[in-house]
Amino acid sequence: MRRLLVVDFANIAHRAYFAGRGRPAFAPDGRPTFLVSTFLRFVQARIREEGATHVALAFESTTGSRRREIDPSYKPRKADEPGDLLPQLRDANIAAGRMGWARYRAEGWEADDAMAGIADAAVAVGFDDVLLFTADHDLLGMAGERVTVLRPRAGGGVDRYGPCEVEERSPYLVPPALVAHVKALIGDSTDGYAGVRGIGPSVAPGLVRRFGSLAALYEQIDSVEAEGVRRRLIAGREDAFRCLDLATLRRAAPLSPAFDPEAGRVGAHDRERAAAWLSAMGLPELVRTIA
Repeated sequence: MRRLLVVDFANIAHRAYFAGRGRPAFAPDGRPTFLVSTFLRFVQARIREEGATHVALAFESTTGSRRREIDPSYKPRKADEPGDLLPQLRDANIAAGRMGWARYRAEGWEADDAMAGIADAAVAVGFDDVLLFTADHDLLGMAGERVTVLRPRAGGGVDRYGPCEVEERSPYLVPPALVAHVKALIGDSTDGYAGVRGIGPSVAPGLVRRFGSLAALYEQIDSVEAEGVRRRLIAGREDAFRCLDLATLRRAAPLSPAFDPEAGRVGAHDRERAAAWLSAMGLPELVRTIA
């Protein structure tokens, strides 16, 4: 059985930073290493517990986001990030290379678009399971027969989302294919778009379930009985379709490099080289966990 673990690098690495900074650790040359060690532990735990045979990491584009052409306010940049974050992100990327994990991005798009593309490619070439490790709600739209979303829980462990879980206990309460349509109505504060003013999570899922898509909802807008809801939808039509464009995963965005089903095989890395790097970083306790 082939099981591919796909890791949202920036998302999980940021979680590792905030989880690990209460236990500061440093390499012999003085650089901080708590993000690197926590990130490796997070991923290694998923490899062991899920029985992953391959690992791939998805990175953000180096050329910016085309979604900002749709909406310049999309995913506002954070003004101040901790000074010790960026160097550790670079080291975590190096660590991923030493571990032999495959690394991909979709230039011009987001890491979640790359994850969607990796998942589709892996299913197409016959992987039995694809596990998407991320806290990003967008990826709930990818849950399927062979694709499961693993959302990290505070304090450890993950919540698992297949199609039934997305429909029954996610924030969107619709089948995965309709997640973006609900987000178009309610917005996403993390990504910087507000959806349709006055249409919240108590109303939007029911509308999308009833009509089956955002387009069908607007084609049958006169069937919405609640006058206030109907009025808000009509006033926010342009916002709704702009937000649907922002929320829709670009599953066909070209991956760089192209997906390689043999890349990232667990255990195929140079163990001595990885162990030497970890030791040089002052992380010898991680050497025995290398998988």
